Amino acid sequence: MKKLVLSIILSVSLLGSVFAENIFAHRFFEVRVDVPIAVSNNLMGLTDIFQKEVTINLPELADSVKLDGGARIRAEAYPTLGINLDIPRGLILGVNIGADADVSLGLSDDIFQFIGHGNAGMGQKFKQKTTNTYVDLFAHVDVTGGWNGKKNRLAVTGSAFFPLAHLDAGDTYVALYNNDEEGEFKAEANVDAKLYASADYSNMDDIQKLIDQSKKGMGFDLSADYQRDLFRFLTVGATARIPIVPGRLGMVSKVHYNYPFTLNIDDLLNEKDGDSGNNSGNTSEPEEDKELEFTSLSTPYEIHRPLKLGVSANFHPFGTLLSTSGYLGIGVRHPFAKDVNETSFYLDYSVAGKLSLWNILNFEMSHSYTDQMFKNEFAIGLNIRLVEVDAGVSFQSTSFAKSFTGAGIGAYVTACVGF
Repeated sequence: MKKLVLSIILSVSLLGSVFAENIFAHRFFEVRVDVPIAVSNNLMGLTDIFQKEVTINLPELADSVKLDGGARIRAEAYPTLGINLDIPRGLILGVNIGADADVSLGLSDDIFQFIGHGNAGMGQKFKQKTTNTYVDLFAHVDVTGGWNGKKNRLAVTGSAFFPLAHLDAGDTYVALYNNDEEGEFKAEANVDAKLYASADYSNMDDIQKLIDQSKKGMGFDLSADYQRDLFRFLTVGATARIPIVPGRLGMVSKVHYNYPFTLNIDDLLNEKDGDSGNNSGNTSEPEEDKELEFTSLSTPYEIHRPLKLGVSANFHPFGTLLSTSGYLGIGVRHPFAKDVNETSFYLDYSVAGKLSLWNILNFEMSHSYTDQMFKNEFAIGLNIRLVEVDAGVSFQSTSFAKSFTGAGIGAYVTACVGF
């Protein structure tokens, strides 16, 4: 009987320790390195390729791309390095430096409709153009201050960001025209790209000069994160990132090239019959290739980092053992841009479940749509207070369905050292 009672007491004690947060799990001071990267598309996934017999259904691919509004390839990287102080019921203070790289290549669905379904319904004109094609590169320095209360936590972050480059190639297209009545076939290729930069990158000899020029384009935004323990088992929060001062890019390199071509079928037939007096085609002379040349802008190009607003909830009835969380918000890419075509609004959301053993060994699964990217992620973390290592892998895509097929791969590694 005594052994049974002792076993019950021991079991209850161990179970209680699982639900309680381990005092060795929370660091008051830490140095943190975070390296997330991702590459994705919405055309084809790993499950479509790694098969015994690979079959590409062109009509199905065309319908899928049309549903997504065109083809899109994305690549992202957001490395950061930070030093943070986080005292329970006390001060929050941190300094972080990092970089943001966001690359997007979009194509309208015309070429896929043509390949998958032919030219039915396209009439006499076919136009393939780029959509939502851009490159954004930022460097940033963040200073965070806040306070941990008994039931509240507030952290406010001021970020000085330095736009390094912005590429816009939204007016690039290839067009084909067919006029049966006049027997003419026309084609036109138009390349229109603008690379805005903070410095003249065609001359990389003087690095200090490039750094000084980049500093002049500094922008500023303000972020806030608030959390409150509404009940013992429920924590709610709100977060925001508001652009305050735009970053400025004072240099530009432009590429504008239009190449029309006209072919008259009758003239071509006459030329084959021996009449060389007529020209079968009319083309313009192509421009010679030029090296990357930057010129100063009289009015700098202004750019902001994305605007963010959102609310969150964390449901944890079993303490740290099991918890679920959710987030819902909105984002605006290139807010306040002079060209409204560069601005895009989108919804952000995430749902996640976490298993934590004494808050030392953690497992988490999540599904999210953030910055126009669907992501399904599995993460594992080991935290012994002095050292923490977290790692995660994800399948992701700009298409919801393709995000489950490995159309994109993402990964991150986080390492923390502190006490």
